Amino acid sequence: MLFPYRNDPRKTLIPYLRKLDEEYWFKKTAVYPNNLAWIISHIASSEDYWVNEVGLQKDSILTINEDSSIQEILDSYIRIRNYTDDILRRLDTKLLNKIVEVPTFSDGWTPPSEPTFNWLFNHIYTHEAYHIGQIALIAHINGFPKPLF
Repeated sequence: MLFPYRNDPRKTLIPYLRKLDEEYWFKKTAVYPNNLAWIISHIASSEDYWVNEVGLQKDSILTINEDSSIQEILDSYIRIRNYTDDILRRLDTKLLNKIVEVPTFSDGWTPPSEPTFNWLFNHIYTHEAYHIGQIALIAHINGFPKPLF
């Protein structure tokens, strides 16, 4: 399977999220504006966007946001990765070098390297790792248990 590391953080994160009290999912402070519900829904929605809208040029499949229920957010987080994993299992590796048309973003962001399918999948997984790192920060600031990464 391609990108064998892609699900390693989830092996710790998903059991952590399943045991976490609901109040912690939505807790915010003035010090840090986002909460866990936002982080997880953002990771899932971003993966959906990059795989479906950018890569496959299809409609997104998720309809969650930080105000969705914990169960909806967690189910969507798991669902989109299963969906992406299924695409990777069926993907002809010759397509990894195919250029992906990346939209113009209002903040001027552009890919740091040539946007191929290989880049797209790496982008999804590094984006997730970045935001998972924020979870420990949010837990520390808010005084609740941190994931054991």
